[in-house]
Amino acid sequence: MFKTSTKLILAMLAFSPAVVFAQAGNIGVNTVNPGSTMDINGSLAANYSSVNIASYNLTSSDFHVSYNGSSDAVFSLPPSISGAGNFKGRIYRINNKTNFTITVNAAAPETINGSASISVPANQSVELVSTGLTGANSTWERLSVGNSVNSITASNGLTLSGTDVKLGGTLSQATNIVTAGNNLSINGTGKVLLGTNTVPTGAANAKIVVDNGTTNGALQIKDGTQQLGYVLTSDANGLATWSSTVTTAFANNWTPYTGTLVNPYTATTGGSGLNTGIQVTISAKGWYFFRCGIAINSDCNDYFFYINGIGDVWRSYCGSVTAAFMFPRDQNRVLYFAVPGTYTVLAGKTNGVVPTSFNGGNPSFYLDFVKFQN
Repeated sequence: MFKTSTKLILAMLAFSPAVVFAQAGNIGVNTVNPGSTMDINGSLAANYSSVNIASYNLTSSDFHVSYNGSSDAVFSLPPSISGAGNFKGRIYRINNKTNFTITVNAAAPETINGSASISVPANQSVELVSTGLTGANSTWERLSVGNSVNSITASNGLTLSGTDVKLGGTLSQATNIVTAGNNLSINGTGKVLLGTNTVPTGAANAKIVVDNGTTNGALQIKDGTQQLGYVLTSDANGLATWSSTVTTAFANNWTPYTGTLVNPYTATTGGSGLNTGIQVTISAKGWYFFRCGIAINSDCNDYFFYINGIGDVWRSYCGSVTAAFMFPRDQNRVLYFAVPGTYTVLAGKTNGVVPTSFNGGNPSFYLDFVKFQN
């Protein structure tokens, strides 16, 4: 009877979830001579869980928790317990398997290594252990951040200071920065130095310094406008292009007007902005030499052809109170064009007298031009 009761009691104890064993010495699993309080000769398993919610409270049943969510997440540690139930030594391993950030918060006023929270960056992990302390103490210690502290390295333009990876190392391989449509900005009072790490004399206000020593060819800019002997010039907005300093002015490379000339002076009123039906096409910015000739027979009146915002192409002033040809018939002008393009030639007059003869000269109306300097 005794043996049967003993066996029954032992069976009940084996299946009871709240049985506490107290003994002196060590416990061994698969070893007859345990050298530690718990000596396991074999594998050890602890709870593994995977979560994808953005807010998660760690519990007493958690050990290794992997995050697979689709946004930044917040994990909350359980509050410490004083006295019975204190879980000093409890370990949590949090693995971030996403491209987002996990913020791990201690229960206020508790801290993690003195901070109220820590961050687990994308594709990194952290291991925390409870110190058993309560209140405004470091109740959790961070054992590591990342896959392994020893596995963090820095190269190719980076340096490593502890677990802090910074810019500032030596490039160890060819590097191509692909902006993918994003701007790369360098701001502040510092400078970009190429070929030197010392700001040379005279470059106090420079933002970019290129120092190639005594070797030619320190700078190359190709935008399709470069040619042998060209220099880099700027427009009013500072946009630079390559262009020659002087062209072969007055050579046989004159450009004529386009369109069909109409008589702009048939109206009985004066004024400007009259349609001539002609245009000039300027291929590049610079100074241009214009020549123009036209015959106008009229009494006292001022007649002119001009390009709005640029200047006169031809102008004749009143020289007779009776009908006469305006003079001088053939005229030259020097005009500057800051922007290439097609420009309309307009006309104007001072009063309402209609010319009795228009474009009746020999030769007839002409207007052509040539660039002679940038």
